Amino acid sequence: MKQTKLFGDDYQAEPQILTKLDLVNAEALALRIQGAIAPLCDKIQIVGSIRRKKATVGDIDFVVMATDANWSKTIQALNKPQIICSGPILIKINYPCEEKVFQADFYRAYDNNFGVQQLIRTGSVDHNIWLASYALSKGYRLKYSEGLLKDGRIVAGETEESVFSTLGLSCPIPEERETANGKPVWLKS
Repeated sequence: MKQTKLFGDDYQAEPQILTKLDLVNAEALALRIQGAIAPLCDKIQIVGSIRRKKATVGDIDFVVMATDANWSKTIQALNKPQIICSGPILIKINYPCEEKVFQADFYRAYDNNFGVQQLIRTGSVDHNIWLASYALSKGYRLKYSEGLLKDGRIVAGETEESVFSTLGLSCPIPEERETANGKPVWLKS
């Protein structure tokens, strides 16, 4: 029996979820999404595996600065996406792509933590773990929602560069933010 017979003429099947896109298609989709919401944003950056130029992308990540009113309008600007979750600091959606849907995540940031959000959301996960451990070894704490802390006070986080320089490190390009044998590939011995 057809689904429309069971659920009525306005039944719409759940779209299939794409779990991976190649970099070229992921970048094109990210730019389309960015263009749709950019007028609502004070600042927006594509991050994650796209920023690291990975050949295969599992989702699209954005760091966004927007007023409260504009943050709540971002979903409306995106042509009726399937909402996974929506809150004051995170929006996750499935966005139409190739007659299927692909996940996009929006992380809200502010002036004082945009850089640390950009850094953490760019990844990689292993690089973030190494950096957080390195910060601890130097007496700091890396908190993705706040910045780099020393004795409970934020000492860096407005920019990625401020986090690295406070730790006495040069800021690597996103493509090098991977680890090999437990160390960042950009770290020279």
